[in-house]
Amino acid sequence: MSTQTITTPTFDQAAAFVLPSDKYQGKTLAQAHAADPAYVRWLAKQMVPTHDVGRRVKAMATAYLTGLKQPQTPRSNGHNGHKPAPAKSNGNAQNSGEHPRIFSMMTNKAFFHVEDALGIGKVKFFMGSYQKGKGSTATVIHYVDVADARVIAFDLAVRGSLTTKFVDYKGTPKGLNGKPLSRVLKIEDRGSEAKRPIVIQAANGPGEIVGEGAIKPKGKPMAEVAIFLTRHEARKLGHAIQAYLNAWDAARMVLTPPETITGEDKA
Repeated sequence: MSTQTITTPTFDQAAAFVLPSDKYQGKTLAQAHAADPAYVRWLAKQMVPTHDVGRRVKAMATAYLTGLKQPQTPRSNGHNGHKPAPAKSNGNAQNSGEHPRIFSMMTNKAFFHVEDALGIGKVKFFMGSYQKGKGSTATVIHYVDVADARVIAFDLAVRGSLTTKFVDYKGTPKGLNGKPLSRVLKIEDRGSEAKRPIVIQAANGPGEIVGEGAIKPKGKPMAEVAIFLTRHEARKLGHAIQAYLNAWDAARMVLTPPETITGEDKA
């Protein structure tokens, strides 16, 4: 019986797994990190290894990005092995590891995660596209206001459909190498004829500040990802968000009870 030997991946192999090919094609991990260190550290943290080689790749990437001299290979615990040490946080709320996950879905071309960003009054949508054997090709993030998330969740949970198309424009003044970063989210219902009628599409790219600080897209987005849901999948998404927000409301009521009315306050 032959035994397969798994070698330690090189930095170039790690880069091919971590870096979106549309933005960093042909670049090494070191070159990409030099150009945009915060973004590349964040990308490495998003990696979710499913086998030993993947864990070695992530260990290789995070070892470099955290400044270690030698990559650390996770030891086996007899099952899936210990998780490699995560990349250090850059203090940006975008780091997925800082947000509990509410809902996840994967297709053969894209993934979609809904995460808790309630500390800033938002629900985070984290989406990405990938190709088999090439890893991630694009990743995007959008932060939905809680009030909007409630309406979207209700429509999807109860109806499995949307009454109107939802379009949300957001951004960060200095989120793209010190320049404005635009974030656009669109959720629409393509009608009963479509097998996967609910479309969730997000785009991140250059933006410009208008009015009192609003940010609108400027030119072509750097990354754009869409995922298509059946009505059943849409209902699952809606119920997951609804249940999480309801639990959050209940916890807030327990941790911050209403103020006691004193005798002087009574009419």
